[in-house]
Amino acid sequence: MTPVASMARVARSGRFPSVLPRGPISRLRVGRTLLATGGIVAAGSLVAAATHTPALQSLGLGLAFPGGGFSLCGAGSTIPDVTAFWLGGASLAAFGVCVFLWFATGNVFAPPAVWLLSAVAASGYAHHRGCLSSDGAGLSILGLVLAAGLGAAAVKAMRPVSAGRPAGEGGAVPPAPILPVPCLRESVASGDLDDDDLARLRFLLDRALQPLDRFDGFERLDAFQSAALRYQLQFSGCALALVQRHRLPGLQAYLTDAQANLIEKARDHRVWRYWLLESLWGRGRLDPDPIAVDNVMYAGFCATQIALFQAASGDRRFSRRGAFSLQHPSGRRFEADFPSLVAGLADQHARSAFGLIACEPNWLFPVCNSIGYVALAARDAQVDDDLWHRMAPRQEHMMRAEFRDARGRFVTCRSSLTGLAMPSVGGVLTQLLPSFFLNATLPDLARENWQRLRGELLRAGPGSDRVRLEAFWPIDVGNYRFTRIAGLSGAAATAAELGDREVADAMLEALDARHPISVAAGRGHRPRASIWSHAFELMARCGRSDGLRDLVRYPSSPGCVATTPHVAACPYPAALVAGARMRDDALDVTLVSGDGGAPISLGLGGLNPSRAYRRSDDASLFRSGPDGKATIEVALGAGRRRIRIAEAA
Repeated sequence: MTPVASMARVARSGRFPSVLPRGPISRLRVGRTLLATGGIVAAGSLVAAATHTPALQSLGLGLAFPGGGFSLCGAGSTIPDVTAFWLGGASLAAFGVCVFLWFATGNVFAPPAVWLLSAVAASGYAHHRGCLSSDGAGLSILGLVLAAGLGAAAVKAMRPVSAGRPAGEGGAVPPAPILPVPCLRESVASGDLDDDDLARLRFLLDRALQPLDRFDGFERLDAFQSAALRYQLQFSGCALALVQRHRLPGLQAYLTDAQANLIEKARDHRVWRYWLLESLWGRGRLDPDPIAVDNVMYAGFCATQIALFQAASGDRRFSRRGAFSLQHPSGRRFEADFPSLVAGLADQHARSAFGLIACEPNWLFPVCNSIGYVALAARDAQVDDDLWHRMAPRQEHMMRAEFRDARGRFVTCRSSLTGLAMPSVGGVLTQLLPSFFLNATLPDLARENWQRLRGELLRAGPGSDRVRLEAFWPIDVGNYRFTRIAGLSGAAATAAELGDREVADAMLEALDARHPISVAAGRGHRPRASIWSHAFELMARCGRSDGLRDLVRYPSSPGCVATTPHVAACPYPAALVAGARMRDDALDVTLVSGDGGAPISLGLGGLNPSRAYRRSDDASLFRSGPDGKATIEVALGAGRRRIRIAEAA
């Protein structure tokens, strides 16, 4: 069957690939896009059919098909015009590259600009060469058939569809309000960090605790996609917050400093300068402010990073007015803090027709918005409000209706401008990660999604070979290297958060079997793995069932920290804290020498003021100050040093 006949049959039948979205807003915008595209193709085809002027005929064919205007030249000549052939191919290739750039960087102007410029260039070329074509009529007919097909698809897209849900899906139930809880002095943390997990933690701490203006050890591959600096900072901060809550709740000191440093580093202009270009080519505005609008991948992610830091540490420094303000090299200052970031996100969600905020300009990613939701829910628990509780039903409805396909799976992203969804990118990881973050905000949706995907991850049988590696993208999306580490780490973290230890353990076993950890000088890493792959692995190993959810719902407060004994100062890396928690009204601390075993000064805080305390390692007494602080000297040896500190009877 000829291409023209095949296109005609598709147009008559009205059957197009099953890529039309389910949601009414998406379908309306897809239909509008198809109508506009069909109109351009039809207009170009009619121009090419109605004229015999080479320049106009080439212009019409160029409008009907990207690069099609160059097909006019050489067809009627005894010697084919090879130059026109290459120019047409190059124009089509350039158009394809620009479509990719539209997705990758939000450059919405590039595809139509290349399409139009190639048509104008073909017109000039035809005029200069005096080209004539006997095949112009055939291409015009093909264009008209294509336009008719696009019109039929547009009508189908805009036709109302049933609002039914995929099989097994329940209705949206608003989550319960997030209420503050009393200060819990006794820790439910699990045991001490073992040597390997301590080495993994040092990998992130070394990067976080360096001077604020340095980014040694971070990967600087691109500023627009998933290897960008901002993601390395943000996911590292999330990992450290989970470690502090669930493994080292009695440690402030360098663990709190590391999280604060990562947030401060995110304020560095080198991290957010990309936005000037994205705003220009994605929104048509020369605006360097990365917080104001349509940038959930910075404003939303930073808000969540701050929210988890505050929830884990009880430190509210970024809630002070202007504490997260950004300074542009031009001298402009963009005022921001945690409350204003959250208020801006809530306002943008309310004004978005889709309910979601753009990541790249005009592109709406469910996974990115699921991360931003965490900041909104955490804010409720930290200030005793119900902002997220009021927003949640609409956000869940939009996620279900507009951002899932017929099988109930999340789309990678959808264009707010055209309604079109991009093909799945990133393998199963982009499907899994929303469940990790949504468990803290929309847990029913998170668990439905997990159950829908779980069967793709494991085969029957024991051992690391049971992991279905083919389900994971063979590229680490954090640094674009050819490994499946990111997928395995993300799946392990998601499984751990949702309480599925079988899957979590299988993923971690596969990581150890295929990408063994390398430990040097007490610091561990997996060769070729990205920083945020390391971060998600640490979340998997140091988190627990509902770990993120509980961190969001039950935050530490400044008052809790001030009245709960903890390690307030510890010289990193001379000494490392492998365990710190309250147990039976005593502070249990496990120390490991990190730099030669020299004696160190350990600062304590949260003690009862002006009281006598006894330490278990040498049975000596010391006295807390009026501010509840004290300093003790500790001699570290080759092994671990365990100290129990309790108020003397």
